[in-house]
Amino acid sequence: MDEQPTFSVTELNTVIRDALRAAIPREVWVQGEVQGFKTSGLGHSYFQLVEKAGRGERVLSRLDVALFRGERPTVNAALRDAGLKLANDVGVRIRGRVDFYPPNGRLQLVMTGIDPVFTIGGMAANRARLLEALAADGLLRANGALPLPEVPLRVGLITSEGSAAYHDFVHELEVSGHAWQVCLADVRVQGSGAPKRLVWALRTLARQRVDVVVVVRGGGSRSDLAPFDAEAVARAIADMPMPVLTGIGHEVDRSVADEVAHTSCKTPTACAQELVERVGEFVDRLDDVSRAVASLARSRCRLAAHELGERARRVRRGAPGALVHAWGALERRQVRVEELGKRGVHDAAAALEDRRRVLVAAGGRLTRDASRQLDADEARLRALDPRRVLERGYSITRDEDGRVRKGVQGLTPADVLHTELARGSITSRVEAVQQPGDEDERE
Repeated sequence: MDEQPTFSVTELNTVIRDALRAAIPREVWVQGEVQGFKTSGLGHSYFQLVEKAGRGERVLSRLDVALFRGERPTVNAALRDAGLKLANDVGVRIRGRVDFYPPNGRLQLVMTGIDPVFTIGGMAANRARLLEALAADGLLRANGALPLPEVPLRVGLITSEGSAAYHDFVHELEVSGHAWQVCLADVRVQGSGAPKRLVWALRTLARQRVDVVVVVRGGGSRSDLAPFDAEAVARAIADMPMPVLTGIGHEVDRSVADEVAHTSCKTPTACAQELVERVGEFVDRLDDVSRAVASLARSRCRLAAHELGERARRVRRGAPGALVHAWGALERRQVRVEELGKRGVHDAAAALEDRRRVLVAAGGRLTRDASRQLDADEARLRALDPRRVLERGYSITRDEDGRVRKGVQGLTPADVLHTELARGSITSRVEAVQQPGDEDERE
């Protein structure tokens, strides 16, 4: 019996590589969703292209992809022209060659090109399907049906503290001179975890004493703004008990979040201007009322003085003797009425002006008692922010279905886990599972 040949690892891997090159000699197009995107210090990018089960989160299959530094300018130029960016959760159709690297036995697709039209079309189709579903559930105008307060001085703000959007919005409020009270939910509004963070911020502010909730983000690529097209975010906005205003992206951008919000503004600055204008209109109405009351008071005083004068003249004509004294008293009374009328108009105008100033600063007094409570609420928001926990060295691990894992129950070797850190994320595969108490049994 002939002895079967024995390969070295390098020899077998080389045979596998050559067989793949012979079977797939040309570049191929592959479509899927980007996950685990990262860029090395040498300028190469690596990610996984995944296929999911329908609209769910369960992953059916994965393929490692490498975009080497030499091919990145061509790919980035095609994406930039379409307003896109290669990032997690983006559906793509990419071109590349199948490669098996013998030194580490790694099968991967070496990316050489991308079809931006596929990504744009996929995003548009998903957006259209979501809008249709929201309309069928009666959610497109649910938040828009809520009344917007006349003086919305207590604002719940959702954005990343320190960002350009944050500064643009807050600056516009500050220069208005009105007494605003802002309760900030500081969350990152881009990246793979952005939809979950946005939902958390919305639900947290729904429990606070605010007049309106505002969601703002600066401009970016279509990929950067993708979290605002997420179904979970749209439904969370529709369920809010107070009006939600959005100022997301540039003037030409419009997301699903904009469609379900009470009021959609073109930019963060425009969103702040909308609130400032509403409070300003209230102040203007107070000024109009003040002028109307003062005018009415003057008119009534003139009428009273005229009637008193007429009576005085009638008394004078009918009292040549004994009633002359009464006529003089009436004349003096008329002078006194005129003086009191002028003083009353002046006092009324002054009182109304004081009232106007009081109401202009109403937010300060309305929110002074709530200020400490809101400060405490904001502190609790920061304490509850998952990012704060992650920055202390902890992490959040989810399985392929997106469920947070608190233990090893149900895990088996080869299962894939996703771990979110304070900066970045890790995708790993289970090699072995150790149940609680296993160490004690071995001892």
